[in-house]
Order: sequence, then structure tokens, then C-alpha cells
Amino acid sequence: MTIGWNILGILAWLVIVLYLVFIIQNIRKRHIMMIVKDRKRFKWSTTLLDALEVIIFLGAVISMSFLTFFSHPDLQNKSLIDSKVEYESLILSTDKKGSYYVTATSSNNTAPRQSYRWYSNGTKMTVNSNYASISDGTNPLSVAASAIPYSEKELKKADSHYQNAYVAVYTATYKRNWYNGLGLHAGRTATQYYLIRVPDQTFVRQVKK
Repeated sequence: MTIGWNILGILAWLVIVLYLVFIIQNIRKRHIMMIVKDRKRFKWSTTLLDALEVIIFLGAVISMSFLTFFSHPDLQNKSLIDSKVEYESLILSTDKKGSYYVTATSSNNTAPRQSYRWYSNGTKMTVNSNYASISDGTNPLSVAASAIPYSEKELKKADSHYQNAYVAVYTATYKRNWYNGLGLHAGRTATQYYLIRVPDQTFVRQVKK
């Protein structure tokens, strides 16, 4: 993780930790003074002030936790996300059963997931179906990949150029700005998706574990 704007998030969490130390000491001091000076163990003003400080602390923790751990990127938000699509041609593999571009391996467990393996640019890639899908129809954009902002016009150009045998790699990166920095995301990869394009289903080898 590059520092840059992310220093804002680090400082924000540091302030929250220091504030926690402050309110612990402050609450303790008030209660001691209440007992020693006022000879009381309970005062509404002291209790309300304690509650206010704790509420402020919890609000800060919840807000920063959401920004840091639970926020999901809006891939259409150009003010927060940079994106690009790279195209890689698929390499045909052969064995005794025939020729194929992709091997789809299904697991026997209860979760209906697959992993896809293919060769492109001389490199073997394996990605599970959470981050990849296969397109083998007339429309280059698969149903599973429709949530990713691919350009169908560019995909059709790639169909013609690569003869329907390629991988369209979509990469979204958090922009380096104060908002992303506050969530410690600036400069990091938000998501990466692989749209695997094959001429038809016969070029997909099915394997079961």
C-alpha cells in the first residue's frame, strides 16, 4: 500500500486511539472529583457528559470502520475509481480429447463454484468464478460480467481482432484522493475481473474434482 493520501486514514485512526485514551482518563478524573469533592457517586451532568464522549467515540469508530473495511467500490463513480480493460489472446491447448482454450474445474463441495484455467501470453492463469466468467454466445458480454462496466462496442472489436478467443481483463483502481485516502484505499486495486471469450462451448474443457 502506498502512503500518499492514505496518511489521512492512518492519522484518523491515530486520533481515535488518542481520543479513547483521553476519554478513559477524563471519565476517571471526573468520577474521582465527584466522589472526593462533591461526596456523590452519581450526578446526571457527569453521566451525560460520559455518555456524550462515548457516543462520539463510537460514531468515529463506526464511520472509520465502514470507510476502511466495509465500503464497496462504485465502479461507475469516475471521481473515485480509475479503470482500464486489457485484452490478451488465448492460446489453444490440445490433448487426447481434443482442443480447448479454457479448463473449467468444478468442485464437489456444496458451493457451486468453478475455477478457470487458461494460457495467454505464455502464462498460465487460474481464477475462480467469483472473479471470472466465460462468454461463448453471440453477445461477447456474459450475464455474470454484466455488472462490470465493459464496453460492448470494444468487446465486439476484440471479437473481430482476436477471433473470439481472448480474455478481457478489467482492473479498477482507487484514485489517489482524500476520500479514498481516509479509507486507506488510495492507489489500491478495487477489483479485477476476467471475461473469458471463446468461440463456443466446445472450446471449454470440463473437469470435476
